[in-house]
Amino acid sequence: MLPERNPRFVNQAKLLSEVSGRVLATGAGNQTVVLTGAPGSGKTAAGIELAHRLRGYYPDGGLFLEFSGAVDPADSIGEMLGKALLGLGLRESDIPDRPGARQQRFQALTAGRSYVLLLDGVVSAQQVRALRPGPGSSLTLVTEARPVASAESAEVPLIVVEPLDADATRDMLSGSVGADLLAAEPEAAAAIVGLCEGLPMAVTIVAPMIRRAALRTRNPLAETVERLRDERRRRTLMPMDMVFGAAYRALSEPARRGYRALGLRAHGGVISAPALAAALEMPEYEAAETLIELAESHLIEPRRTDRDVPHDGGRFTTRELVRAHARDLDEPTDDRVAAERRLLHHYDRHLCAADALLAPSRPWRALLFPELDTAPGVFEDAASAREWLRAERIAVRAAADHAADVGSDELVMRWCVLLWPFHEKEKFTADLRALHRLGIAAARRHGNRSVESLLHTQLGFAHYWLRELDSAATEFDDGVRTADRQDLEATALEGLGLTRLAQERVPEARGLLRRNENLARAIGDPRRLTLAAFHRAKAEVPAVALPLLERAATGFAAEPADETENLAKVRYWRGRKRADRGELDSAAEDLGYALEVMTDRGRGFDMAEIFAALGAVSLARADAASARSNYRRALELYEQLGFGELAQRCRTELEGLPSA
Repeated sequence: MLPERNPRFVNQAKLLSEVSGRVLATGAGNQTVVLTGAPGSGKTAAGIELAHRLRGYYPDGGLFLEFSGAVDPADSIGEMLGKALLGLGLRESDIPDRPGARQQRFQALTAGRSYVLLLDGVVSAQQVRALRPGPGSSLTLVTEARPVASAESAEVPLIVVEPLDADATRDMLSGSVGADLLAAEPEAAAAIVGLCEGLPMAVTIVAPMIRRAALRTRNPLAETVERLRDERRRRTLMPMDMVFGAAYRALSEPARRGYRALGLRAHGGVISAPALAAALEMPEYEAAETLIELAESHLIEPRRTDRDVPHDGGRFTTRELVRAHARDLDEPTDDRVAAERRLLHHYDRHLCAADALLAPSRPWRALLFPELDTAPGVFEDAASAREWLRAERIAVRAAADHAADVGSDELVMRWCVLLWPFHEKEKFTADLRALHRLGIAAARRHGNRSVESLLHTQLGFAHYWLRELDSAATEFDDGVRTADRQDLEATALEGLGLTRLAQERVPEARGLLRRNENLARAIGDPRRLTLAAFHRAKAEVPAVALPLLERAATGFAAEPADETENLAKVRYWRGRKRADRGELDSAAEDLGYALEVMTDRGRGFDMAEIFAALGAVSLARADAASARSNYRRALELYEQLGFGELAQRCRTELEGLPSA
């Protein structure tokens, strides 16, 4: 969906006419238009207006993707592709994990269609290329946060969003404060128009200054001119710096403190009332009021995803121009450092509380960080903890980067452990990788081999799920090498064994998984032993595997937690081993049960694996029609998920079947 149209949008008639004419005059096929211009020149507003004006020519709809809040531009691509797929109607459970697979799915869904895509705040040509729709008749409008057009084709129009002229600036100001105020002070109005230098952002911030001044003086425009000129004398800077400075000095004292906090590095430009209250040691209601004042001054704005949430319950985003200005303000260094430290503590407390709810039985928090307070009462339940983690992702990434920069290695290490269940479940692989790079470096600096081993293993599983098997093996090897405890060694061995099995290095996998089971037996944890027996069975011949699978089924059934999926996986592997032994009817029964569970749970990869196994059973029965149906369904799922090698295996099987 596109953002709402701004009814006060003014001027840019030449730009709108030029782009509209160029787009409509061009023949069939996809088109891309890039809008560039100075900070504060209104590129986003122009892009939104263009998208709405042209929307009627693109019957399949509009998509808006905002890149400006991303911590790492390269990492934003997979996330934006995921949002695009949701916008195109895909269920979250059907979105592939891998960025490449998401891109393929996006191009497939947009091929032959006609959309308007608005990519806002783009900083790299790679972002534009990744969101390029499939062959069709779509329009991609790009607003640059940094120059990107040089890396694109010379055929892509680069349109400069020029400053507003004086009349348009006056019209915009009049729409915000009223024509009567401008008419009452024509000289001051003209001076303000000149001081804003045609930048819509400047007008947007100056307008509430005038409205507030009108509450206490008969000459609000003259007072505002005096403020702006005083700031210009104080700072010989860009016009936006002058406007920010004047707006800052017009704020109440609590709001000035809040404005200075916008420059803190640990929130990444996404701030909430609880976070601000923690940073500034003020009551949360006062922080909420501060954010309202800053928002009414247009120095921050509600996040687009939170526009239906009250100010005191939502989060706000801050332009980088504002954050840079806030950092330049005079403030004692010790005060800023202390505020950053309190903000890190705020995130740390919430992460500890969230992990205790999302992964209560996971052992590593208690084993590696036994002194941690799980902060009961921070969240009502696991759902609210997960929602907080989703909403604070950008802030937590920025906080981790800042913690690493200032040497808070303990925080970085434990955040890798605390966030792993969330990152794994939500498939935020880019966040996981970036944080683990910081965490492994921190563990090495501290000589903490336990944490280093676990982080290598966690990173290995992230690669394993994405079928990046060579990278997974490297991380698991490092996990084994650095382990200084049996449980850490066993976990890394398990991952390495599963990776070697996926690489079809079965004898090596068998040896590793046997070592893992021996360690599990020595450790004495029943669930670990159940898992070890299950994984070892995958690499064993049927005569050895089937008793192991029975043990695993008994162990999972005895667990108090819901083990439905693990029991279904046991049935899947039992079906495969029975098929290897020629027990085709029993194999089909096991595989059918597993398929029913995984379909109900929306586990696409597991469904693909089961369909492929059913195809092999049908082939062994000489039932070519059934084999063809199963392999085709497996192929479709593998392709949707982006597992090219596995998809090719299905194609090979299909090509070997007799003609229908």
